[in-house]
Amino acid sequence: MEGNVVYKYLLGIDGGGTKTEFLLTDLNGKEIRRLILGASNPVSTGIENTYSVLNDGIKEICKGFNFSEISAYAGIAGAKSSDNKHFINTFLSKFGFASYSCSSDVDLALEVALKGENGVAVIMGTGIVAFARSGETLHRTGGRGYMIDKGGSGFHFGSDAFNCAFEFIEGRGGSETILKLVEKRFGKSLESSVAEIYDGGASFVASFASVVFEAFMLGDSSACEIIDRNAYEAAKIINGARKSLGNNENRIVICGGLCKQKEILYPFLEKYIDGDFLLEFLDEPIVNGAISLAGRINKC
Repeated sequence: MEGNVVYKYLLGIDGGGTKTEFLLTDLNGKEIRRLILGASNPVSTGIENTYSVLNDGIKEICKGFNFSEISAYAGIAGAKSSDNKHFINTFLSKFGFASYSCSSDVDLALEVALKGENGVAVIMGTGIVAFARSGETLHRTGGRGYMIDKGGSGFHFGSDAFNCAFEFIEGRGGSETILKLVEKRFGKSLESSVAEIYDGGASFVASFASVVFEAFMLGDSSACEIIDRNAYEAAKIINGARKSLGNNENRIVICGGLCKQKEILYPFLEKYIDGDFLLEFLDEPIVNGAISLAGRINKC
């Protein structure tokens, strides 16, 4: 269907490596329903899982509403890899929305963080990626996945927590505080939890990032070192993104799950970001970017 479309409701979907958030609003952005389900990144969980999460979430949040009166926009991590965007758009076409579109969750973050202005938007969630915008130019730094990126993501914080805990167990240093916090989460010994860690994948590991910050608040020196190392790696990505703009844009906006730790992260990042800058942590949910984009679709 092409041309102007008429709809009464907006559906925004923010799908990441840890969770997928669904938000249904009226045309003024007033919330009607909100729902959070599991991960939907097709690269890390498979396209069939993406379909399953989207299907369950869409049917639940739109229950009782006419799909033909809804404009839907889905920003899914990994959507731009391979043919995933095409696959997800084809899947969305089956619901009978008034209009629909799919892109990466990065587009949602840019929409919310920069609102069309120039600057650097950084997603620090399960993974980490920075996008520098100057006019129509968009430059990506990082975001190559946990097997390539070196730090600054929820996965790396969680992985470092596990490593630090095992170091203590094996007498190689580490932190007893982190070990106790990790084992409290598992409800059993860490040594008996290795298979569960690998079965859980990147998003499960990332869920343990909070352990590092909890240990830091307890005065743990190893937690401080983990935060410092990851902040250094994150700052390298940020600095690289800014260099792509000739360091002319000072605004840096960080969004994603690690924003919850902004009070702790700010001074660590501040040490390693080059030059003059204005560093912001975004409190607004990224799914709001999907709502904004859903309201601008004029064809499906």
